Amino acid sequence: MHWIWRLLYNLVALPLMVLAAYALVPINRKVRRGLRGRRRTLRRVTGFREAIFDRFGPLFWFHVASLGEYEQTRPVIDGLREVVPESIIVVSFFSPSGYEHFDHEAVDFVFYLPLDFSWTMRQLLRVLKPQKVILTSYDIWPNLIWNCRQKGIPTTLFAARIIPGSTKQWPILSNFYRHIFGAISHIYTVSDADHLRIKAILGQHTGTEVRNLGNPRYDRVKERNQKGGQRIQRKSGDERVIVLGSLHKEDEQVIASPLLEILSQDTTIRAYWVPHEPETEVVDAIGNRLSEAGISWEHYSRQLGRFRDRQVLIIDGVGYLAELYGRSDLAYIGGGFGYNVHNVMEAAIAGIPVLFGPRYSRSHEAEELIAHGGGISVSSAAEFRHHLDALLSDSSAREKTGAAALKVIEANLGASARILQAILGS
Repeated sequence: MHWIWRLLYNLVALPLMVLAAYALVPINRKVRRGLRGRRRTLRRVTGFREAIFDRFGPLFWFHVASLGEYEQTRPVIDGLREVVPESIIVVSFFSPSGYEHFDHEAVDFVFYLPLDFSWTMRQLLRVLKPQKVILTSYDIWPNLIWNCRQKGIPTTLFAARIIPGSTKQWPILSNFYRHIFGAISHIYTVSDADHLRIKAILGQHTGTEVRNLGNPRYDRVKERNQKGGQRIQRKSGDERVIVLGSLHKEDEQVIASPLLEILSQDTTIRAYWVPHEPETEVVDAIGNRLSEAGISWEHYSRQLGRFRDRQVLIIDGVGYLAELYGRSDLAYIGGGFGYNVHNVMEAAIAGIPVLFGPRYSRSHEAEELIAHGGGISVSSAAEFRHHLDALLSDSSAREKTGAAALKVIEANLGASARILQAILGS
């Protein structure tokens, strides 16, 4: 059965995925940038290996999908660099959003993961000669994993999740994923429930070690919070500030109308509006909508982050969100009316209530916030208005919900050290 799945993947599924990607090139800049970058991967990797010919430390290859998954991986890499300082650490990205915004001095080399052709992965492994290949969360590529197993290179998947009802659990596809997960040496999950679901896919006869070691994303959020130094104090008095983080069009279609009503009715309420893609046309479109509603606004960069006489600041750059949560009284995090909610933890560690849309099943952190009273999921404009009104009008409710959100972070710390210990001990 293993060879049947390999043939189906390499002769049917993978070619279709590649054709679909190239079909998107004329209309999708992110896909276009990613494919262009992958063409240079083997040449760049070869050049890197030749440049470090006199270094004899073990090479650890980490792979992540995008910048969000790298943030989850970063505390593990920092720990590895501290414990094994002679190690060579390389990181591959699938998405341009991660590759293009990467900045971490602990990493020796960063590159795009090439398309998952078997011959390409064999060549990449032959050039890099990694001691271990370590994957984060969900971005697993069959030919990379199968070739690692053939070459005897240990593989680790950490922060692993299987959401209820995932295609990985479907009767036929679960057999396909059994052959992928079964080729991974070690799998470390974020929860007991994910541990059980992966064990069910693997079946009883497997050589893969599966353990629940937690989610290192909590450690990274705590680390960033501590490095940020003194948090900006929220103003006292009537002013209340909402931060709208990583909003997509799907979020705006639901929450924009009630939000504009609230802002129009009460000028003591202010907002940081953070589009997921802060491109000029996106910022201008939001600004036009605010102007039509009679709400004063300005670009965040022009105001140097200060509201002054403006009610809304539209963030027209990247890298500001963590700081903005510390200035705000509550947050709405985008993505939950699209594919999945974005990072909720930077808001949670600021000790403020966290609202988001109904699609959060791929976010273990969002599930934890809801379970412990620090997060609220809304599925309609009416629900959004109801919860926003309740929190804006009741400071004790904001404090209680924010304290519950912060407690979730504190209760889940320590996964990075456990994962690093397992990687080095395996």
